[in-house]
Amino acid sequence: MPFYLTANRIQRFHRKFHSFLWWCFHVGQRFITSGSQMHIMGKNNRITDSEKELLHTIGKNPEASMKELLSHTKYKWEKTIKRKIKQLKEQPVLYGPLYDTNYPKLCKNPFHKLHCILDLDLDQNCETVISYLKLIEPLRFVIPILSSHRKLLTAGFSSSDNAAMVTIFEILKENGIISDYIIRAFRSKRIVENPNLFGDFNPSLDDLLTPCSIPDMSLDHHDTAWTECDISVLPYLEGGAKLIDILREEKKVQKNWTYEQIKYSREKMAKNGLIKKGYVFDPFPPPQCVEFRLIFKAKDAALIPRILYNFGKGERLLKGYAVLQELGGKKCKLGSINCTSHPLFLKDLIHKLDSIDEIREKEIYTMRSFPPAENYFFIRPLELKYFDVDKQTLEYPYRVYEEKIREKIECEIVVR
Repeated sequence: MPFYLTANRIQRFHRKFHSFLWWCFHVGQRFITSGSQMHIMGKNNRITDSEKELLHTIGKNPEASMKELLSHTKYKWEKTIKRKIKQLKEQPVLYGPLYDTNYPKLCKNPFHKLHCILDLDLDQNCETVISYLKLIEPLRFVIPILSSHRKLLTAGFSSSDNAAMVTIFEILKENGIISDYIIRAFRSKRIVENPNLFGDFNPSLDDLLTPCSIPDMSLDHHDTAWTECDISVLPYLEGGAKLIDILREEKKVQKNWTYEQIKYSREKMAKNGLIKKGYVFDPFPPPQCVEFRLIFKAKDAALIPRILYNFGKGERLLKGYAVLQELGGKKCKLGSINCTSHPLFLKDLIHKLDSIDEIREKEIYTMRSFPPAENYFFIRPLELKYFDVDKQTLEYPYRVYEEKIREKIECEIVVR
C-alpha cells in the first residue's frame, strides 16, 4: 500500500524540513532565512555564555527535560529556559528536535543516500534543470553552489538502484540539460558534531593525522519489520513534527491512527535504531556564518575516518562527516565534511590543507545564499509510497522516471 507525504501536507512543517536537511544530508540553513528572521537576528548578534551552555546541554542531551536542563545550566527558572529555547529557534541558531534516519535499517534491499554535483552551461536556467530533477521521485533537495566561473547545483537523492541513477544522469547530459555530473554514495554512517561555542573559530588543522578513537561508522542492516503506521509516521518525524500534528495530518488523508499508535511507532523506531533524536546549532548567528562542503581523497584511504574525526575537533564549527564512494569508473573512497563556520576559517582552509601531504585531492563547495523569492532550490521529504510492508523492500520505478524525462525533452524540442 502506498504511503506518501505531499507538498501540501508538509507545508506547515516547511521550516523544520529545511533544518532536517542539515541533520540528514549535511545541508545547511543559510539559504532558508526569511526577511522577518533576518530582522530578528539583527537585534542581537551575540550569543551569551549562558546561552552557549544551554545549547551545549541540549546538543549533548536531546532527551533532557526542562528540569534536567535547569540542573545543568545557570538559569534559575524553567520558564526562563523555555523562553531562551524559543528565542534561539527564532533567531534561528537552534534547530530541532529532528530525527536522523538510519537508512540501511529501513528495508531489506540496498538503499543509499546520494550526493550529486551538477555542472550546468552558463546559459542554462536552474529552474529548467530542477523541473527535470523533480520527475525523479526520490529527489530530496536541490541547492545552488556559489561559483564565480561555473554554474553548479548540489542535489541529494535516496536510491534503491545506483546504476539506474547513473543512467538517468547520462540521459540528462546527452540531451544538454546538464553539462556534467558527479554522483557519490554514502558508504558509512554520518556523524554530526555540534560546535564548542567556547572554542577557536579559526582552528589549526595540524592534528588531522593524530591517532584517535574514532566512533563506529560502519553501516547497519535491516533487522526489524516496519508496519504501515511506522512508515507513514517516519517522514513527519524526520522533519521534527509533533505527534499530535502527525495525527491531525494523517486524519486528513483517512489514516485513522490513534495517538498511542503513533507514539508506539516512534518509540519502536528509536529503540530499534531506525531513528535518533537530536538538535543542531550554529557556531554563530546565521549572518555571521558560511557553509561549505569539503570533499577529499587521501593517499591512504584507511586514514580518511581519522582525518574526518580530527577536522576542527572540539572547536567552534558545526560539522557533519561521512565516507563517500564515487559512482562510475573511479569508485574511489572519499572523505566528506559539511561545515558551518566563521568566514575566516573558510578563507584560510585551502592554505591549511595544501600543507598536508596525506590529502591528495580536494574540492570545496560553498553553499549559495539568496533571498527566498529566488526559486533556485527545492526540497521534499523521503518518498515512501513504494515501501512494500509484506516484503520489507523499497524500490523506485526508475524506468518510469526515464520515460518521463524523455517525454519532457521531446515536448520541449517540439515547442522550440
